[in-house]
Amino acid sequence: REGGKLSTSAASAADPACPGRRPYHTLLTSQATTYQAWQSRIMYYHFVKQRKLAGPCGDMGGFTRLVASEGGKPDGLEGEIPSVFVPQLPASVIESHFHFGVLNRPESVRQLLASPALLRQITSDFVLVLETDHVLMQPIPNLATRTTPAAFTFGYMHAHASQDWVIQRYWPEGSSASLDPVGPSPLLIHLDQLRAIAPRWLNSPLALRLSSR
Repeated sequence: REGGKLSTSAASAADPACPGRRPYHTLLTSQATTYQAWQSRIMYYHFVKQRKLAGPCGDMGGFTRLVASEGGKPDGLEGEIPSVFVPQLPASVIESHFHFGVLNRPESVRQLLASPALLRQITSDFVLVLETDHVLMQPIPNLATRTTPAAFTFGYMHAHASQDWVIQRYWPEGSSASLDPVGPSPLLIHLDQLRAIAPRWLNSPLALRLSSR
């Protein structure tokens, strides 16, 4: 059984035995709740399983569970799952945004990107951003490039022209026709691009959740 540290058997990106390998680091965003701890265990089990199936030349590299907790305190799973902890948003902020605890996801990523110490946990230039309810059923190749991310398409998330007024309030040059049916995860993206979009990822839902409309 593999515990809090992953095996180091995977080849490096420059390994001549694995030409073309482009490893990424999996970033699991989580909150310090009993339910999400249970989900994280299941998710991490399947990550380790698929990483082994991918073999030493697979693109699946390191793994970090990024946890938003009260005061950034550990939750007890750090010995079982590679984890880092950041302070969660104040209860007053969550309450004023219709109790939308998911705001901790972009906030935790913002804190990660702003901290050189936390960023040292990330072992690749690409990251796969996941949530605790994702279960990997097969090895995931790195489908992103430095300039084009790759994300899962959700069939129920297609925007309609009647929603253009909402879209253009936060994306003035956009429209329903140009909005991709994807969410912020699962997402494969280069760290430079993640840094560029992280402020908007946080600020847009903060603004949306303040609006009674």
